[in-house]
Amino acid sequence: MFETILIISAVFYSLEIILFLIGLGKKDKKRKINTENANNGHLPNVSVVVAARNEEENIERCVKSILELNYPKDKLEIIIADDGSTDRTAEIVSSLQKENSHLKLLKINSQVNNLKGKANALAQAIDKTTGEFIFMTDADCAVPKNWIKGMLRYFDEKTGVASGITIIEDGKIFSGMQSLDWAFLLGVAAAVGKLFKPVACIGNNMVFRKKAYIECGGYQNLKFSITEDYALFKAIIQNGKWNYAFPVDPDTLVMSKPVKTWKELYHQKKRWGTGGLDTGPLGIMVMSGGYIFHLLLLLSPFLASQILYLAIAIALKFFIDGAFLFKILKKFKKIPLLKYLPFFEIYYIIYVVVLPFAVFLGGKTVWKERKYKGLRNLEIVE
Repeated sequence: MFETILIISAVFYSLEIILFLIGLGKKDKKRKINTENANNGHLPNVSVVVAARNEEENIERCVKSILELNYPKDKLEIIIADDGSTDRTAEIVSSLQKENSHLKLLKINSQVNNLKGKANALAQAIDKTTGEFIFMTDADCAVPKNWIKGMLRYFDEKTGVASGITIIEDGKIFSGMQSLDWAFLLGVAAAVGKLFKPVACIGNNMVFRKKAYIECGGYQNLKFSITEDYALFKAIIQNGKWNYAFPVDPDTLVMSKPVKTWKELYHQKKRWGTGGLDTGPLGIMVMSGGYIFHLLLLLSPFLASQILYLAIAIALKFFIDGAFLFKILKKFKKIPLLKYLPFFEIYYIIYVVVLPFAVFLGGKTVWKERKYKGLRNLEIVE
């Protein structure tokens, strides 16, 4: 009986991933903003916003990648919001300002409308922007040279927001495993968004019209969420006026640094899982099929009477997950990352099953030296 349930679950999971493959292959229409042949006078003004808290190890690399963007400097504004850093973050940004007048440093020393954490820093920075389009990335990320032009290709007059793909930089097994994890999760998010409606996005590779941001009330009008990027994405499209896009495009691929320890990875996943509670019925349904299958795989060594069924289920999972990741990685010319697939699969099976327990029973979430309890209460660690 258990073996039958396991195989049925494996087949259901496989069909779900095949559906996501179909969604991933669904092309976003290239829109009407022509950034390739337009002269500078026809390019929109844009602002890039980065919230940084104690990022002295990362901020120079991040800012330099933005300064090297293939976009006219007179159309580009860069705002780094220093969110109470106690290290050299502000000093590093200040040194880069000397030769870059379009780079601005904003010190965050107060709260707006009781906003907390990163949302507070972003809200204050966005209020200072002058661009028609607001681009957001994180201090531990590096953006590609054609990031702005690449993202704007997916906008027309009805598009309010877009979120691209971010992948972790390759290194050793631990970082390679994270690379596949991000590619898989964001690939699923893009596929579901293309087929149905958004259930997730990534805030370190996101752009929205400032007009759409103002119309939804901005961060000041949102209920506090530990995943503030997805909360904003939802708010912009909620009234039905604005469309959205999920580019799976090499020109829009952002690279992020991996977390360094298992403890950091635990808190990152716990934060994402807590934010995932806001995905609604569709998000819960998408996650449920995978959760049941992975739970059965963990239980199989104890409950399966014939190892053959477990072997078939695992082989099917490796094949279907590998096919989905191959589709994404081929697009970004990152196929060598598939060498980490066995390590990713072991990790993924365990963390999918453990995550709900971490979210509901794991206590506070630590992020950027701040502690979050549940979805709303923020306690700053001194």
